[in-house]
Amino acid sequence: MCYNVLCMNEKFYSLKKEKQDIMINGAMQIFALNGYRHASTDDMVKASGVSKGLWFHYFDTKAGLYSFVASYGLKYAMLEYRMCNIERGEDYFDVRLKLENLKMRVSEKYPYLPLFIISVLKEEDPDALPEISELKDLYREQVDEMLARADYRVIRQYDDHLCLMDMLDAVSDELLEKAYRDGTFTKEIHMKNYKRYSDALRAALMKGAVLQTL
Repeated sequence: MCYNVLCMNEKFYSLKKEKQDIMINGAMQIFALNGYRHASTDDMVKASGVSKGLWFHYFDTKAGLYSFVASYGLKYAMLEYRMCNIERGEDYFDVRLKLENLKMRVSEKYPYLPLFIISVLKEEDPDALPEISELKDLYREQVDEMLARADYRVIRQYDDHLCLMDMLDAVSDELLEKAYRDGTFTKEIHMKNYKRYSDALRAALMKGAVLQTL
């Protein structure tokens, strides 16, 4: 499967970049909010102001559109992530905070991309999976590689440390999903809320570590 977005739909790139981004943002918004099965071109027309005829001119099927937008969005995010400087041995919670900031950075150009990524990673529709399964794996591998540089000592002293790590993912996803659906999402508010939960968990773990040494 080809993940070079230039070869997935060459004629789409004959459009002006501004028009491309309008369509990409419209598709991301509807797929992110509704999932693959319930996303409709009519809703994309409303979100983007681009006619249905133009959508079908560049994308023959919903599966083809979804594959293109998922490839574009995740590859864009992964390129941004590669520019993040994470030193080996940095505190796990600090690395997680950097990753969360990266999610916010990609939202500057594609406002619904953080929610769209969550949606893609959770997508289980059999019509969509063949198009995105390998790409999802590549995205997760890159995030795992970044996290692998972190110092896990504080969190790994607990038998259920994997659950604690999953907890941070769940907090981030829940905060983002609620804010987007309520129409209240801003980068600043999300980072403030996420950091509050992250700091609370780190403080609790550090306190537990101290108590265990007494």
